This record gives sequence, C-alpha cells and structure tokens, in this order.
Amino acid sequence: MKRSPSLRAKLTAIPPRRLIVLLDYDGTLTPIVQRPGNARLTASVRQTLSQLAHSVPVVIVSGRTLHDLRRRVGVPGIRYLAHHGLLYKEPGAARRWLGPRPTRREVREWAGALKSATEGITGALIEDKGVTVALHDRLVRPADRAGLRRRALRALSPWRAGGQVMLLRGKRVLEVRLAGSWDKGTAVARLLKEKWARGRAPVYFGDDQTDFDAFRVMRGRGLSVRVGGRRHVAGEDAWVSDPPKLESLLHWLAAQLERDERQVQ
Repeated sequence: MKRSPSLRAKLTAIPPRRLIVLLDYDGTLTPIVQRPGNARLTASVRQTLSQLAHSVPVVIVSGRTLHDLRRRVGVPGIRYLAHHGLLYKEPGAARRWLGPRPTRREVREWAGALKSATEGITGALIEDKGVTVALHDRLVRPADRAGLRRRALRALSPWRAGGQVMLLRGKRVLEVRLAGSWDKGTAVARLLKEKWARGRAPVYFGDDQTDFDAFRVMRGRGLSVRVGGRRHVAGEDAWVSDPPKLESLLHWLAAQLERDERQVQ
C-alpha cells in the first residue's frame, strides 16, 4: 500500500506565495487549561508566529474576543477572526462585523439565565464576551457536569424554543450566540474571497468541534490539520498530537519559508 505524504511534505508542496496559515488559539497554539485566562502564548510560539507573518498571511481564528486575542498574541501583521469568525480585523484597517450581533440586553439576559443554572454547582464559570456568553465546566466535578448542562439547556429554553439563539459545544465549554448560519467555516470561506486571499491555499490548524466547520471549507482548497484528539474522526487531512508538536512544526515551516525567500533573492 502506498503511504500518503507526510504533513511536512504536503506543506512543502504548497508554493510560499500561495500559502495562508490559519490557527485556532485554545488547544492549538496553547494547551487547554482549567481557566481560560491562563492560556498564554510562550515567547517561542510568539516569535515563530512573527516569523511566519513576515512571510505569509497568518490568521488567528478563535471564539475569544478581538481585544483578548490581540493582547494575548501581540504579533504585528497578524489577522484575526474573533467570536468564532463574527468579527474580522486585519492590520491597518478597521474591524468588520461579518454577521449579525445581539444587543447588550440580550447578552445580559443569556448570562443571567446561565448564572441561575450554576447555583449550587462549584467551579462553573460564566464568561460574558460581549456578543456571546460561555459556560465553562472545566473546574466542575465530573459527576456534576451532565446535570449542569441540563440546567443550562432548561435555562435557555425560552430563547432556544423561539429560535433566537444557537449553542456551540466545545471542550468543556457551552457557548450561547445569536441564531444564524455563522460559524468559523462560513467566516473562513468569506475571508478566502478577500482580494489578498484569492488563489491562495489555506492551511487550517484546530482542535475543537467549532474548528471542524472550517475543516470542511478546506476540502479542495487547502489542508485541515487537527491538533490532539482522535485521528480521522473530523475529516482532517493531517494530525498533530499536541500544541508543543504544532509549535515544532510551525518553527520548521517558518524556517523553510525564510530559506525560500533567501534563495529567491
């Protein structure tokens, strides 16, 4: 049986002038941690991102807020798709909302409903992101997690029954957002229509359920690479075992791109 090319061979086959690198943040660039606020980039990952951004377009695609991502990444020249692709920001340009936004009143109501669902359950964390609300259960006892999810679904039932909200399930998180067909996949598909991205081959690195929507967009266009988890269950083109292994791969890719640039000069 003929072996399929390695991920490095697949990346090498993409001409540098056509490459776009898209990366999730939590669980991809950083390990999953108990508290979202503790997910920090290492200096070496930040340096590698800076090297990559010097050679090819780099886009961070995350459920985090734009302000949070820019503060945590802090690398000039990087583009961002925040709030699961709802908000787009590129260097030197104003931020752009790519989909409908809820009112602050609506978001506060969702947050209040979820807060009521957490009463008596230790470790549950509510995160109001401005246009979405996340319920984290990483610090909740495993025996209490299923009950917490059921409570949360009941608390949100008035909005769910009316088709006003949709729920995004991730690793130890349930996120509430305004209903609609928007996700990381639709956001990435729209981004690839931008003038600077046309004709390029995107490579998307992600670890979570929300990233799998973007994986589908990669088919026939580029590569999808899953970080961690089980192999071959998300339709990915390649697999990397964990964030440290991804860092090593990105460091290699940055060095390859710099070498190619020197050869051209």
